[in-house]
Amino acid sequence: MSMAQHIRRGERLAPFHYALDEPQWRAMIDARPGWFIAHWCDDSRAYALFLDQETPLMASTPLIDGRYFALSASIPAASWPERIAQDLWGSLPLGAADTEPALDRGGWASVWPLSQRSVASDHSPPDPGFREAAHTDMAPFAWGNRQITPGAAHIGLMQQVQGRKPEEALRLIGRSVSAGFVAAPLAYSRAIEQALGLVPSDAVRDARTLLAEIERITVHCRDIALMARLTGFALLATHAALAEDLCAALCAQHGASRRLMDAIAPDGIAAGIDICALAHAVHDALMPRLPVLEGLHDQMAEILEGLGVITASTAERFCLGGLIGRASGRSFDLRQLEDDMRHVPGRAGSRLAGDGWARQCLRLDEIRDALRRIERIATQFGAPLPMPPPVPTGSGEGIGAAEGPHGDLWCWVRLKEARLDSIMLRDPALATLSVLPSLMHDRWEDRLVLASLGFDPGGAEQ
Repeated sequence: MSMAQHIRRGERLAPFHYALDEPQWRAMIDARPGWFIAHWCDDSRAYALFLDQETPLMASTPLIDGRYFALSASIPAASWPERIAQDLWGSLPLGAADTEPALDRGGWASVWPLSQRSVASDHSPPDPGFREAAHTDMAPFAWGNRQITPGAAHIGLMQQVQGRKPEEALRLIGRSVSAGFVAAPLAYSRAIEQALGLVPSDAVRDARTLLAEIERITVHCRDIALMARLTGFALLATHAALAEDLCAALCAQHGASRRLMDAIAPDGIAAGIDICALAHAVHDALMPRLPVLEGLHDQMAEILEGLGVITASTAERFCLGGLIGRASGRSFDLRQLEDDMRHVPGRAGSRLAGDGWARQCLRLDEIRDALRRIERIATQFGAPLPMPPPVPTGSGEGIGAAEGPHGDLWCWVRLKEARLDSIMLRDPALATLSVLPSLMHDRWEDRLVLASLGFDPGGAEQ
C-alpha cells in the first residue's frame, strides 16, 4: 500500500485532512514514500502534507507525551522540518534521522517559543550571527553578508498572524518572502477561500495568474543578473537588470507597486491595478529583449556546466520541485494542475543535466513561456474555462498552493470563529536545504551554486 492509501484509512477531519492513530501513522511511514510537501507540529499533533497525483493530502497524529514517530525514517526531506518543529514546539520525533537542534543553539530566551509549554531560559538573547545561531552544518549557507537561520522567522510570523482575521493576516503573509510577494499571498488566499467555500470569479482567477507570471519574469531576470555578475559577464548582468527594472517600472505605471507587494487582495487583486494593460505592456516590452538575453547567456555555458549538479534520483529522494526539480528531469509544475488549459504542460519543459547551466537555460525558457501565457490570458481575460470550477469545501480548513519563481509554495489554514486558529506556510527554500551540504565546496563557488539554485534566505527562514 502507498502512503496515500494508508492516510485515507484514517478519520476524515476535512476534505483533505485525515487523523491517524499511532499504528496508522507508523504504517504510513513504513509504506512506499509519496510526494512529500511539508511537516510541522503544534502542542497536540504532528502534521504531514503530501501530494497524491493532483490532490493534496494531509495526515495528522496526536503527540503522546510530546513525542511522535519520525517521518525522516523514510522521507529524508522531512529531517529539517522535524528539527525545526522540535525547536519551536518541543515535539520529539522518535527514530528521526537527526535530532540535533536546527535553530536554538543555547541562545534563545525561551524554550519552545510557539508552545504553550514554553519556559524561560537562563540563556541570553540569541546572537543574530548565523554561525552562532544555527547548527554548524548550516555554515555554508550564509548568503554574502546576509545571515540566515532556517525557521527563525516562522516564530514571528506565526505569533503575528494567529488569532487575526484572514484579511488582516494577508498583508503579513504577502511580505514574508521576497521572491514571492505574489506567490505566497496567492497560496494563502487559495487556502482561505477553500476553508470558507469560496470560488473566485473568472476575472479574479485571470488577474492573479497574470500577476504571478509577471513576478516569475521579474525574479528570473533578477536571478540571471546575479549569476552574470558573479561570473563576470557584465553585459548580460546589465541587460537582465534593465529587463527587471523595466518590468518594475511598468508595474508602477499601471497601478501596482514596483515589486507587486500587496497586489493580492482578499477580493482578488488590489484596487487601481490595470491588469490587462499591464500584461500587454510587459509582453510587448520584454519579448524583443529576449533574443539579446539568450545570445549573451550562451557565453556562460563553460562556467555553469557541471556546477552544483543535482541528479534526478536526488531530486526525487528529497522531493524537489520548482525550477530545481525541472532542471533535474522532474517536470512538476503546479500550473499544470490548475484548471487553466491556456498553460500548455511541458512548453518550457525540463532539462536532465541538473547543473547550473540547465537551471540558467530553464530560466530563459520560462521567461518566454510566461510571456506567451500572459498574452494568451490577457487576450481572453475572464473567459470561462472548459473545466468546471473546483468544488468549495467550507470546512474551516483549507490548503492552497502556487507555483512561485523558485518553486511551489504551500499554505494550510484552520479557521475558528472567523479567525486564524492555525497556519503553515511552506517555501521551496526549506526543501532545498537538504541538498545544499553536498553542493558546497569553496567560498566563491558556494555563492554561485546558491545563486544558480535561486536559494532565497527569506524563504528558508520560514
